[in-house]
Amino acid sequence: MKLFLFLLSFLLFFLPSSAQDGLSKNDTNYYYRYPHKLVIGPLLSKKNTVFAIDPKNQAGPLRYSTNTPTKLGISVGYDWLSVSASVGLGTLDPDYKKEKGKTKSINFQWAVNGQSVLADLHFQINKGLYLRDQPDPSFGSGPYYVRPDIQTQIFGVTLRKILNSRRFSIKPPFVYDTWQQRSAGSFMVGGEFIYGSARGDSAFVPAGVSGNFPDAGINKLHYIMFGPTLAYAHSFVLKNHFFVTLVASANGDAAQTTEQTTSSDKKTRWYFTPNLSMRGALGYNTSNWELAASVISNRFFIGANEKDIHYQQYSDQFRLAYIRRIHAGKTIPTVMNWGRKIIETMGFGFLID
Repeated sequence: MKLFLFLLSFLLFFLPSSAQDGLSKNDTNYYYRYPHKLVIGPLLSKKNTVFAIDPKNQAGPLRYSTNTPTKLGISVGYDWLSVSASVGLGTLDPDYKKEKGKTKSINFQWAVNGQSVLADLHFQINKGLYLRDQPDPSFGSGPYYVRPDIQTQIFGVTLRKILNSRRFSIKPPFVYDTWQQRSAGSFMVGGEFIYGSARGDSAFVPAGVSGNFPDAGINKLHYIMFGPTLAYAHSFVLKNHFFVTLVASANGDAAQTTEQTTSSDKKTRWYFTPNLSMRGALGYNTSNWELAASVISNRFFIGANEKDIHYQQYSDQFRLAYIRRIHAGKTIPTVMNWGRKIIETMGFGFLID
C-alpha cells in the first residue's frame, strides 16, 4: 500500500507540472467545447470482465467471465462531471443466461477525459464467474461450468498526458461535450500502477483437465505492476460530422506475481510485462447532438512462476449513446462551479480542464 501511494503521488505531481502547455486555449479550427451545456441522453452499455489461464501447449485457455446483462440507462454531464445510471435488461440480452451463475460486482471505473489528461482509475471486485466459450463442458454438472467461489480484483491508476491537446480532444466519443471538426491526433506519455488478485476455494483449473496445465493446483494469486506508458490517439473526421476515433496505449511494466496452491505452498516471481489499453469509437457529431458507439478494453498480462503458463485479466466495455446538448439553467452551473473551485484548490484542476 505504501508503494501504491508513493507511485500515485509521483504520477499526480508529475503530470500537472508538465501539462501546463496543454491547458492553453484549444484551436477552434479543430474542435469546439461546450462546457456550459448540459449533455443528457439515453445509452446502452455492456461490460465483461475475464480472468484467463493460458498454457503454452495445445490445451487452450480457460476463460472465466462475469455474467452481466446489457444495461439501459441515461448519461448526464456538465462541465467537469459526467455520470450515468442504468438497469440491467436481464434475459432480453441473449448473452446473459441464469445457467451461467450470478456475478456480484463492485465496479467503479472512472475515466478522466480532460483537455490535457486521459486517466483510468480502476476499482473492480467481481465474485461468481463461469467458464466462457465452453458450453456443456465434460467436467461440469450443467450446461456451463460455474464457479461462484472465484473472486477477482483490480485496483490502480493509469495516467497519460495528451501532448497535442490544442488540436486533438479525447472528449467527443466518451464525454460528449466537444465537437471535433477536423482530423487530428496526439501522442501521450505517462505511467501506471496496478494491483490485482484472484482467489477460489479450490484450484482454478478443473480436475478434469488438470493434466493439461502445469501448476494446476493454484487457487490464489496476487500481483503488482508499475511502469511508463506510451500512447497515440487519432480522430478521423469526414465532412465535419462523421468521426472515427482510435486510441492505443502500451505500458512497459515491472511486475511481481505471488501464487499459492491449495496446500498453501507459495511462489513469487519478478518480471517485465507489456500491458495494453485500447479505445475506439465512431459516430456523428453536431453542435446540438451526438450519436456515438464506443468500446474500451484494458488488458493485463500476468506472469506465472511456471514459465509454460500465464494469466490475463481484462475487461471490455461497449456503449451506444444518443446525447443532446441543452441549456443548463442556473442551479446546475452554480453547484458545478462550486465543486470546480474545491478541486482546483486541492491542486487537481488539471484533471478536469
